[in-house]
Amino acid sequence: MVYRVMFFGGLLVILGVAYLVNMNTVETSVALTESLKVDGTMPFFLLVAIVVGGFGSGVFFSLLALKRQVGDFSRHLKAKKREAAQQALVEGIEAGFKGESKKAVTSLNKVLKLDKGNMEATLALARFQLRQSQPDQALLVLDEAIKQSPEDPRLHWYRIQALKGLDDPLRMTNQLLFMKSRYPRNRALMTMLVEQFGSSGYWREALEVWQEISKGETKGSVEKKRATSGIANCAYELARRQWLAGNRDSAVASLKLVFDNDKEHVAAYLLKSEMEEKPSDALSALRNGFWKKPSAVFLLEMEKVTALDDPEGSASKIFKFYRKVLSRNPEYRPARWLYARFCLENQKFEEAEVAAKRLRESGFNGPLLEVLAGELACRREHRLEVAVDHFKKALGCTERLEPVFVCANCERLSPEWKYRCQHCGSYNSYDISERVCSFV
Repeated sequence: MVYRVMFFGGLLVILGVAYLVNMNTVETSVALTESLKVDGTMPFFLLVAIVVGGFGSGVFFSLLALKRQVGDFSRHLKAKKREAAQQALVEGIEAGFKGESKKAVTSLNKVLKLDKGNMEATLALARFQLRQSQPDQALLVLDEAIKQSPEDPRLHWYRIQALKGLDDPLRMTNQLLFMKSRYPRNRALMTMLVEQFGSSGYWREALEVWQEISKGETKGSVEKKRATSGIANCAYELARRQWLAGNRDSAVASLKLVFDNDKEHVAAYLLKSEMEEKPSDALSALRNGFWKKPSAVFLLEMEKVTALDDPEGSASKIFKFYRKVLSRNPEYRPARWLYARFCLENQKFEEAEVAAKRLRESGFNGPLLEVLAGELACRREHRLEVAVDHFKKALGCTERLEPVFVCANCERLSPEWKYRCQHCGSYNSYDISERVCSFV
């Protein structure tokens, strides 16, 4: 009300002054000219000053009142827009819950048109588009929102999800590095960055990130162990790549980093064995690996290396090592099974039978044991029916053995005899296969 009185009062002053000037144009001009002289009439000069001041005040207060009116109108219009945007936001979220995709997207876009800075609508639309497998659309929405609020971490987090959906490793890596520079202690971001580097084959960069993570973790904690394991795995991948590239010295240094962080890394011991030039050194690496962490793959590799190193005396050396392994670690059942299998291959049936018996007594039960028992029955006692029963158990079959027929011309197999081969067209060519059979 006050601004309105000021506005109309100012207008009246302006109109009054304009009327006086219009009615006495000549007199006013002459008087004004005379008053500006030094010897002019001072009272009239003061009167002119008062009139000009009143005129200026009228203009000022009129403009001030007009500005207030325009501001009130603009605020009222913005309030109506915000109210409409809020209503559209509610409708969009409800449509999303109901599965009405088009309505949800339309409502949320309407919100952003009415209120560009509405973060709830932006995030809701981005989440909805990501759930609908539309990462490209979500990325456009997020990039536009980031221009308005570049410091909002939620927008950058959803941008990572969108880039992941687009399978854009380069931009995703850059985004993760950007987020890491802002939040260097965020473990979720660091882990995602490691996975991104690993999936792209950047093992050195992944190794550096794991080392950075490890520095901030408490010794002995689960997170510290996980970081240590990550360092060892990345160092192994790096060593393997360096070895394949012919850079042996770098591979050796990377393997040392592996063993410093994980002394039970099976793959690292196998790679070290592969890198050794002498068979004796390779065997030594395999033995060290087995004593650190028993694994059947060490025993299988040792059999191969020993056979290549000493073809004539390899059997006795392997027997000796197997017995040493079983004396030190009798509960490691894979070693006993491999020992029994090796005994079978070298015609030591009694030792193989004893090993198989101990395996069964220890609770080792399954296809491997049935295959072993079947081979024993076949090789030692030539009891084919017993051997077949064991093999059937190993394959999970409980019915009888059935022959498979084979075409003599094209070797096409068939579970039943056919008078004509459908593949090559020959007649009377099917007979029982000597190499293949079927359990039904």
